[in-house]
Amino acid sequence: MKRLILVRHAKTEGIRYDISDYQRNLIDRGISDSKLIANKLFLKNNIPDLMISSPANRAIETSLLFANVLHYPLDKIEQNDDLYDGFTTHEFLDLLHKLGKDHETIMVVGHNPSIEYLAFNLTEEFYHSVPTCTVIGIDFQIQNWSDIEARTGKLAFYEYPKKYKEV
Repeated sequence: MKRLILVRHAKTEGIRYDISDYQRNLIDRGISDSKLIANKLFLKNNIPDLMISSPANRAIETSLLFANVLHYPLDKIEQNDDLYDGFTTHEFLDLLHKLGKDHETIMVVGHNPSIEYLAFNLTEEFYHSVPTCTVIGIDFQIQNWSDIEARTGKLAFYEYPKKYKEV
């Protein structure tokens, strides 16, 4: 079995005229949400063998916060420009095949709408919203990442910060 963990970056500062979208950083809520959700993953032993992140500031900051909580080596986070620009599902599956050879669990930190599209396209059913810092676990009953086909994944978990803040 292979597990894919899709993560939408955490809450960021608003769009500003003096910096590019690529340069936007997490705000305090994004930092606390990242720690909260990463701890939920850690407590359920959902720890990646490989982390891949968009190189945009907000995605890297989210990745680093998750890596710290999950005891993942910070220098082993793979950065991929296409996670910022957007992948087709086929291109994304090629990336998993290329980078995932010796890994059972891969975490990918990126942006919407791509994260939501991938969750929808890779699972049998995914009809949830994907607010910032949402984490989607998808299990595939396969031996190799190259064997993934669209709409064959089973939703293993769906976590988002407000789930733990609602009372």
